[in-house]
Amino acid sequence: MTYPAREYCDRCQLKTESELLQELAQLGGRPLRDVIRLSYQHPESSLGQRLRRFKEERDREEKNRLQEYENLLQEYEERLSYEVMDSLLKGGSVEELAQRLLEDEIRRELQERIRNLRWKSSGIGEGDVEKALQELRQEGYIEIEDRKIKITSRGARKLASGILERILRHLVGKDVGSHLMEKPGFGAELSLYTRSYEFGDDYSLVDVEKTALNALRRCGGLRFELGDFEIHEEIHQINICSGIIIDESGSMRNGYKLEAALETALALSELVRREPKDEVLIFSFSEKVRRISPWAIINEVMTGGATDIRSALRAFRKAVAGQKGARQAYLITDAEPNMEDGAYVGFEQAALGLLEEAWLYRQQAIGLNIIMLDETPRLRRLASSLARRNLGRVFFTSPITLGKVVVEDYLKLRKGGV
Repeated sequence: MTYPAREYCDRCQLKTESELLQELAQLGGRPLRDVIRLSYQHPESSLGQRLRRFKEERDREEKNRLQEYENLLQEYEERLSYEVMDSLLKGGSVEELAQRLLEDEIRRELQERIRNLRWKSSGIGEGDVEKALQELRQEGYIEIEDRKIKITSRGARKLASGILERILRHLVGKDVGSHLMEKPGFGAELSLYTRSYEFGDDYSLVDVEKTALNALRRCGGLRFELGDFEIHEEIHQINICSGIIIDESGSMRNGYKLEAALETALALSELVRREPKDEVLIFSFSEKVRRISPWAIINEVMTGGATDIRSALRAFRKAVAGQKGARQAYLITDAEPNMEDGAYVGFEQAALGLLEEAWLYRQQAIGLNIIMLDETPRLRRLASSLARRNLGRVFFTSPITLGKVVVEDYLKLRKGGV
């Protein structure tokens, strides 16, 4: 479990409830005993601090209880001694009185309680974990099943809100936001109306028929000049369908990469939830591809070995086929592709398949944003080739800034800046 740089309250430096949920989410449904071990390894974490506080409270309670039992035992033994002495003076049997002392139930129970408290482990136990997380359970943010912690959908939304707010604080002052678009944007439908070509227009918008007729009228043949070209106007659609496609191969477990990708998916899901006309689809992949509910992603993602990027991109493309409006995918990966349709094919063949998929994305007007968390030369070349094939973009970033990159890009798209 790796903890990224955190944001704290400037006034009191106290960590928030969302940060505790974030740490629990990173534990990935591990048993309570693993939670205890990790709290020792990261005493500065919100979970570590909370468990230490509850342990200190438990130690104080047990110390007071021990003192109470010792006082009770002393008082009881004094009273019992007086009774024994009185019985001896009245001629009672020493053996019978000694047996009575040894078998006295109250005395034995107090001694057992004292012994248990004195020899009880001083470390953090599962009971401490459950007590420390009791408030989160009562709020419905987590569940503890089979001695494992699970984030509920309510907890995932709470976590997503905290992550999004942190990202938006970083974007304060930038010209991004959720606004109506004032100009055509990527993924718009084409109007029946056309206009003359202007420098910078996308050639995919050329009306071939009208362009050819203009050339025929001008010179009687198909010798094109710049003035012949006619461009379709775009009809902008407000709704946006975004796809978060997360690589869950083994390398993503290193350096907070997978955790950052999951948090990014949650943050974008929370942001899109505030835009009724928008939608976000989440896919994870390694050897196989899975579509995951935004609020279940924390508990469902598991790491694999090989990397089948093409199948993941294809799954999103098919899921949004026929949808109107802007459609764009954010592919988050740090690994070379090496599988295709469940078979290991190696990097070269898998890369060719990716280039074909990027071309299909372009034909169907789906934006492909490659977010690369590794900068090896071969991956840089592949990512750049994919972007050129799709007319998309490549972001080379770190796990710490991943969420900011995706959220900022989405907000710019809504405003019309993409």
